[in-house]
Amino acid sequence: MEIQSYIETLGLTEKEAAVYLALLQLGQAPVQTISKKAIIVRPTAYVVLESLIHKGLCKKGLIGKKTVFIASPPEDLDVLIRKRERDIHEQRVRLQHLLPELRALYALSEERPSIRLFEGREGLKNLQREFIEISSEPVYSMGSDDVMEDLFPSSSNEYDEEIRGVRVKAGIKSYNIYTTSKGVHRTIESDKKALLESRYIPWEKLPIKAHFSVHGPLLSIVSFRKKIIGVLIEHVDIADSFKAIFDVAWKQLEEKKDKRA
Repeated sequence: MEIQSYIETLGLTEKEAAVYLALLQLGQAPVQTISKKAIIVRPTAYVVLESLIHKGLCKKGLIGKKTVFIASPPEDLDVLIRKRERDIHEQRVRLQHLLPELRALYALSEERPSIRLFEGREGLKNLQREFIEISSEPVYSMGSDDVMEDLFPSSSNEYDEEIRGVRVKAGIKSYNIYTTSKGVHRTIESDKKALLESRYIPWEKLPIKAHFSVHGPLLSIVSFRKKIIGVLIEHVDIADSFKAIFDVAWKQLEEKKDKRA
């Protein structure tokens, strides 16, 4: 029965679903009538009814001296859905607490880098969430605003909520070296709002066609040309090497800025 199959997906066993549906049709009845309607033996019906009482889907009452079971309204099935939502939330919170320890174990078990590929807009969103969750350290990145704007405009709500917003909501600052054919276009105010500190380098001096970011032990490489493709590399030495290159470039741009000031 389609209804019974659905009810089972909410967290009831096959027998629990059968007894509950039988009880819905009967309204209230003694266990003998319920077991006959649900086509299960009487001892099993007792056990199943007690389980349904515990889950809030039926009640026990008396008519004269006879014990009867009374069905709870179908709306009470929502209790099962809310319970599953709470369980999922608790599991997700627990996982977040365990992730640092699990990642440490993973790093010990494999010396070779972990490499994962992400494709398309949804893939980029997944990459960003995984990239940000690994550490509370700042993010260091460099890339071309022109290339990214073609497929993922930074002014769009999608970018602000699903990409940059993930980092901002986590309270993680970013240091970014950007190039663009449009010249300097970011302001101190816009950077501050995005928890960002940026430095500009002319396109002819950095004609790159991808976006590079490092966060803790992760290096992210994303290409936005024609199709969004991202690679996430987890390896401390690789991430630290990129960070060292970034630091050199950042320092040179800072010195040029000071000379112009």
